[in-house]
Amino acid sequence: MYNAIVDILCAIKEDQPELRQSLSPEMNLNNDIGLDSLQMIQFMLKVEEQLNVVIDYDQFDYEHLQSISTFIAFLNSCQPQEQPLYEDVKR
Repeated sequence: MYNAIVDILCAIKEDQPELRQSLSPEMNLNNDIGLDSLQMIQFMLKVEEQLNVVIDYDQFDYEHLQSISTFIAFLNSCQPQEQPLYEDVKR
């Protein structure tokens, strides 16, 4: 799951090579990686979509962003999605 999170972060931060090399499980998602509010929303949506989880925002707290590993631990407590977020539109 760590590699998937790194891929999502790099995509949101426009795949800066130096970012990928500097990421570690202990890095803070806000302070160290520097996600702004729009990037954080994009990150959360991509995590739900790509990792097939539903983030319970009633349980989610700022402390879950203290490190990538803390965020992964939170995700492990989330329920898997029962169906895809976006259905294919058939004509």
